[in-house]
Amino acid sequence: MNPAFGQWGPVAVIVGGYLLGIYFQNRRIDDLRDSMNRRFDDLRELLKSEVKRLDERFDCPERPMVRQS
Repeated sequence: MNPAFGQWGPVAVIVGGYLLGIYFQNRRIDDLRDSMNRRFDDLRELLKSEVKRLDERFDCPERPMVRQS
């Protein structure tokens, strides 16, 4: 066996493990980013619908919003 392989073989295995770990963690982070973007889009749609509902409510009130003295 080559002495260089005996010394650097374990190092190569560890570095390969780190590279695989970084690759798969990066994919998981991308999945998380996509999920968070979908949640923010849903929140944005909810806020738009609530603003529209409130806008309609104030455009055509069922009862006057003026205080009577």
